[in-house]
Amino acid sequence: MNIFVQLHRQDNLSSSEQRIADYIISHPDAVLSMSVDELKAKTYVSSATVYRLCDKLKIGGFSELKIRLSADLDEYLHQKEFDFNFPVLRDQSYYEIMNAMQENYLRTIDSTIDHMRTDQIRLAVSAMKRAKQIDFYTSAGNVWFAKNFAFQMQEIGVTINVPIDEYEQQLCAAASDMSHMAIQLSFEGRGLVAKSISDSLHKNGTPILLICSPNQTMIKGNYTLYISPMENHYRKISSFSTRLSILYILDVLYSCYFESNYDENFEKKMKYYNTMRESAG
Repeated sequence: MNIFVQLHRQDNLSSSEQRIADYIISHPDAVLSMSVDELKAKTYVSSATVYRLCDKLKIGGFSELKIRLSADLDEYLHQKEFDFNFPVLRDQSYYEIMNAMQENYLRTIDSTIDHMRTDQIRLAVSAMKRAKQIDFYTSAGNVWFAKNFAFQMQEIGVTINVPIDEYEQQLCAAASDMSHMAIQLSFEGRGLVAKSISDSLHKNGTPILLICSPNQTMIKGNYTLYISPMENHYRKISSFSTRLSILYILDVLYSCYFESNYDENFEKKMKYYNTMRESAG
């Protein structure tokens, strides 16, 4: 994972450690030429605090931290310079637009991978396999991603319930229990019923896989997969990056579930296909 993404995402820092992280993110070039003593003087912390931050980042000391910063800096700065909200500009040729969209997609996938944690995928897949019923909660245009994921899973014999209207979602969450598994997709948790659905699921003890932006603070999940946060939620041409990031996450989730019992799932998929083909004559 890019060290700058890791610094942004680290959520177990003390106020002093956070001050160092913020300084590194804002002044990466300066930090590369600093000693520990110079960094602690700039951030008004102790040497021990600098090394505690390194420990939490799972980095073997300040020298290794600077090596990571140097290795990841170009990618981080380049990504910051690219405008995900307006990848297409006025008076661009069709060829330029094609290349801009290609760059948008490549950077979106890189950003999504940077924010993904394999332990969260593993735990989510295990919870899905234990569940007697899987319910997928989302809204607006994201319903089609949920439906597509449900279709993929149905091809290997797993039925996923996708309630669509708000009342149906709230009713489904209220009737859920510990035997269910919930997937809740919400970029910032600001949907009209996202919070109430989350509250009902937590109250009923239903494990939740939350798919959201890393900047989201409204709702919580037992497991979390992060959508690329590079796009503004409102001020943009379209949700190019967000849509691709969601699709990528769900395809990874499906693929990891499929791989967890590869031969059986492949056999089911072929069996269903051959049965349909034979029935069609």
